[in-house]
Amino acid sequence: MISPREGPFDLAIIGAGASGLMAAATGARAGMSTVVLDLNDRPGAKLSLTGGGRCNILPADFDPGAYVTSSSRNSLAKILRRWSPSLARSFFEEAGVRPEPEEGTGKLFASSTTDGAASVVRTLVRIASDAGAVFMFRSRVIDIEPSGGRWKVRLEGGGTVDARSVMIATGGRSWPGTGSGGWGFTMAARLGHRVRQAYPALVPLRSEDAGFAGLSGIVVHAAISSRFEGRPFTVEGPLLFTHRGFSGPVTMDASHAFTGAEEAPAALLVRWGRPDASEWERTLLSGKGRILGALGEHLPSRLAALLLERAGLRPEARFAELDRPGRLSLLAVLTRFPLPVCGHCGWDEAEVTGGGVALEEVDPGSMESRLHPGLHLAGEVLDAFGPVGGWNLYWAWLTGRMAGRA
Repeated sequence: MISPREGPFDLAIIGAGASGLMAAATGARAGMSTVVLDLNDRPGAKLSLTGGGRCNILPADFDPGAYVTSSSRNSLAKILRRWSPSLARSFFEEAGVRPEPEEGTGKLFASSTTDGAASVVRTLVRIASDAGAVFMFRSRVIDIEPSGGRWKVRLEGGGTVDARSVMIATGGRSWPGTGSGGWGFTMAARLGHRVRQAYPALVPLRSEDAGFAGLSGIVVHAAISSRFEGRPFTVEGPLLFTHRGFSGPVTMDASHAFTGAEEAPAALLVRWGRPDASEWERTLLSGKGRILGALGEHLPSRLAALLLERAGLRPEARFAELDRPGRLSLLAVLTRFPLPVCGHCGWDEAEVTGGGVALEEVDPGSMESRLHPGLHLAGEVLDAFGPVGGWNLYWAWLTGRMAGRA
């Protein structure tokens, strides 16, 4: 620990989260004198909680098209090409943190022989500290400003830090209890950057539909289709019914269509179960006996009964009495059911923040501001996020590494 007035430094990193720790480890190992400033009393406050403390460290599969942004997708693609998930995996393995696939899901978590997220935090801090990086906790930054070709970082209480480059890695607004209050957005906007409106992403959704609330605790495989800023998308995975509405990976992956809409949100259309639309249609055309029994082969029985009711059919209805209008009504309920959503569960339950600093305003190779030389931005403060399952930690590792190297 040093006095805030000591230095000067090559790099001052504001935020000791995933992107800040990766930048510190990368920058310090490259020979830069590095200081990390964080308002918490320990590093990785939010990172330590990811995956219930287990740390879903990287995505198991990778599709750049799965990321959501309101910025230039060309800029996003250029950033994502800089460091692949396989290279990120090699980095952690060489550092002693082995990503392991979870049985049944294939998701990559920090090795079960370690204490998960805590070991990831310790490893990055060790790499950075061994290379000379300095960590200053309980250090609240109140302002940064360019000063004579360098940067002046002003701290609450009157301290200052002088650095050649400064990096904003303060996260977004999700999980505000960990210190993520949106400071980075405010500062970037003050420095002239275009900051797109922040909204809760990967968040459970609320419903006032009593029928679905009665299914609380049930999990079903589902696909949700919608549109976001004119782009159609479909996500697939487990959907969890709760007493408040809907959760589970597929709900959270689709939630931005509701929470991020500037005007009326697009409908979230659900295809229930694993059969696709043509398979459901064949079932309804060739089925025999009670309809409820056939639906129950693919869906939880209570959900099947509710969907039959929503299609206007009796619970005891049989295929023999299913006319064409009834069949089309049931097919629509099974394959394009509008999810009855009335709200979301807010910043406390959002895994990430949508919106942020426009990607076209940062250099895709260094994450340096195109407006201010020496200013770098990384992680959740940028306008991009991915699905549930390690995608957003990868984004933090990737952008933090590039900023640190630069």
